[in-house]
Amino acid sequence: MKKLILSIAIMAVFLAFPNVAHAVEMLEKDYIKAEIWEEIWLGKSDNGTEFPESSYKHHLLEKWVDENYGDDDYDWTAIGELKYSYKNYYKNLTENWNFNDNNSIWTIETDNNFYRFQLVNNQWNMLDENGSVVDTFPIFSTIEEEKAERPIDDNGNDSPRVIGNITRTETSSDSPVDSGNEFTSVTIENALERSESSPVPFF
Repeated sequence: MKKLILSIAIMAVFLAFPNVAHAVEMLEKDYIKAEIWEEIWLGKSDNGTEFPESSYKHHLLEKWVDENYGDDDYDWTAIGELKYSYKNYYKNLTENWNFNDNNSIWTIETDNNFYRFQLVNNQWNMLDENGSVVDTFPIFSTIEEEKAERPIDDNGNDSPRVIGNITRTETSSDSPVDSGNEFTSVTIENALERSESSPVPFF
């Protein structure tokens, strides 16, 4: 009888607080963002001030996670499902967008509007055809990611490094989540081969 009462009491606690166990198992925001970003970003590295591509894509990812975190529409305990969900979100968001490089001025053209990017005080402004700012986001550098992944020489020697200014010689990449693309190792490998062989357009 005591065991039955104890079981009923435990069940009552879980029924009274259904989100307790779920909250404990939820993945951290930063981890989710880093894992999704590692898979979707296939572009060339830059400090975020020359091209808005990495900054804007990272901004969209952060906004999606921050606005939906904890929402029951997504499983916040499974990174694989979150990657898939974000891929679908991005694909639906950009499927009718036309990305262009007009004399190094990056633009997005949709059925209803035309947008361009402008760098002001280390912040990117996204302006519509009337010149109104519709979105603002900080620069996001992908150079530090490469430094973090650079292997350390166990013999005590520093890993290779470049002293002085680095001149960018390649353009940004195709979008890894355009129509027909999937987040697979084959897709990533093919995209990397394309980016190494010849310059490719924005997004």
